Amino acid sequence: MIEEKKIIETANMICEQNFIFDHKWDMEICRTPYKFKDSIIWNYNPFGDSEWTFMLNRHKYWIYLGIAYNLTKNEKYLITFEKQIDSWIENVDIFSDEYKDCSRTIELGIRCINWIKSLELFKSSSDFSQEKKKKIGDSLLEQCKILIKNYDDFRTLSNWGIMQNCGIIVFSIYFKEYEETKEFLDIAMNRLEHQCKIQILPDGVHWEQSPMYQNEVLNCILEVAIIMKKYKMETPIFILETIKKIGYANLYMKKPNHHQPMQGDSDDTDLRDIITRCAYILNDEVLKFGGYNEIDFESYWELGSESVKNYKLISELEPEFTSISLKESGNFYLRDRFSEKGNYLWFRCGSIGSGHGHGEQLHFDLTCNGENFISDPGRYTYIEGNKDRDYLKSCYAHNTTIVDNIPFTKFNGSWGIEESAYTLNTYDLLGKDFDYVEGGHLGYINLLVPVVTFRKIIYIKPDLWIIIDEFKTDGAHNYSQIFNIEPDKKIEIIKNKIKLIGKDTEIFINCMEDVTLKEEKGVFSREYNSKVENKKIITNYKSVNNTTMFTVISREDILFNEISVLRGDGTLVPISEARGIEVILKNNNKIVIVNSMIDIGSQKKSYMVDNIIFYGKVTLIEKKGNENILKVIKY
Repeated sequence: MIEEKKIIETANMICEQNFIFDHKWDMEICRTPYKFKDSIIWNYNPFGDSEWTFMLNRHKYWIYLGIAYNLTKNEKYLITFEKQIDSWIENVDIFSDEYKDCSRTIELGIRCINWIKSLELFKSSSDFSQEKKKKIGDSLLEQCKILIKNYDDFRTLSNWGIMQNCGIIVFSIYFKEYEETKEFLDIAMNRLEHQCKIQILPDGVHWEQSPMYQNEVLNCILEVAIIMKKYKMETPIFILETIKKIGYANLYMKKPNHHQPMQGDSDDTDLRDIITRCAYILNDEVLKFGGYNEIDFESYWELGSESVKNYKLISELEPEFTSISLKESGNFYLRDRFSEKGNYLWFRCGSIGSGHGHGEQLHFDLTCNGENFISDPGRYTYIEGNKDRDYLKSCYAHNTTIVDNIPFTKFNGSWGIEESAYTLNTYDLLGKDFDYVEGGHLGYINLLVPVVTFRKIIYIKPDLWIIIDEFKTDGAHNYSQIFNIEPDKKIEIIKNKIKLIGKDTEIFINCMEDVTLKEEKGVFSREYNSKVENKKIITNYKSVNNTTMFTVISREDILFNEISVLRGDGTLVPISEARGIEVILKNNNKIVIVNSMIDIGSQKKSYMVDNIIFYGKVTLIEKKGNENILKVIKY
């Protein structure tokens, strides 16, 4: 198996003190190996990025030694584990500032879990002594004392705190021979329950708005559930409920290729293994639909050999819906079906979250026929002062709108948020034939001539997306739209049309307005420490007063035109109030969309298109032959 080969190769590198961090759930991947020639220097930083030192001190790679030992029974993996853990215990002073990069509470918590998982994998060896286990337990006890003591408001709300409390819980269950562990278990469990209530939003999304860290939180909570199941302990309801909430959020956000969107500080990571573990722990048929059909290699070592048989007994159940709105977090997922060849749009309008958040208000990702075309370009690094990090956090790296080339959310370095655009209430209407979602923000309310920005998306299933960008103002401004294109896509620009050519699919982006289109180089990072060049398309449009921009995205090269919007008495409505667009489909049917920007006051409140009178802010009219089907999307 490929997985076995990779584990053994990695374990052999670790035996040579040659470290590489390339596991899919490594929070900060580094595929460049570094080899210590003599003793391991645990606080060393070879690449100028302290994240490498943090990864070195989380010790997940010792789990690979344990797996390699179980696969081969080669004692060299046990010898390496004992030698390296002795080196760490004997050389790292967790109370010294010299070793601060080895001793953050997040590392202490993760380390508790990884050490114990490694111990479990080596326990079958007759050469592993109780004396060695006690030495490890004594060290973990001291580290847990630090975790019990160092708990404040930051850790209460941060993913750090969940990781450190999960570490305490796993330690307390495994090393119950220590007199402190009963008290530790009660304290950490109470803290974790409070954290799950305030950190995990009702829709299952972690408040920090980064799937990468949301799933590290989930991984740690799963470790608690797994060890409690193993020791036949009753798992608290709040843990099971939290696993279900986050597991379902993963199912909802999962792209057709099963990967999470690169929202905030996230990598392009396959979600199926973690959804599989959720499905197994909860015996959940819907989650199994979102995971693997069988227990995967990674989950086997997490859940144990009995999971292979037991997982097969769980049926699969496809969700009853296709699209869903996660309103509390401001994430909306529109799709035509759950399929690797499906269409998918993720729209974002919600709180920025923590320092892991990016300037992504009104951003969207688009996948068509299973191919990603328009995407969030990732995070790349956390190094302060790095121009690519600054760019990737900014509004300019997201598929959103910009006014007067001024960012609506402003950052200060790698983690600071100077000013975040306040998002306005969102509205959605999700159905079988079409989906609608809208959102806005006040990021430009403090301009000399203020602008209130909205984005509305109408998804006509299966292959038509109409983007309505709305700018409410009394003055003149320049408006830009940004489209970050996946690096493997070819681009053709013809007047106001963009053609994106994929492996098996083409899509067309049509701008109704007479915009200026330009192509620029961008940065695209699928994982930490890795980047490539991509192309981004930027539109520019100058306008005065209230402005509506229509953008039509389709799989087929279709025709469209602007239509006049009248009042019910036949008088013309100014475009600063309402605009309409007619899209001609390939079967010669037509779709008419009318968008109104204002609340109508004393004047006549009805609109009229093609002698059809209606009332509403967003209206859709399907024209099928001689039949007109009126659908008011928003009143």
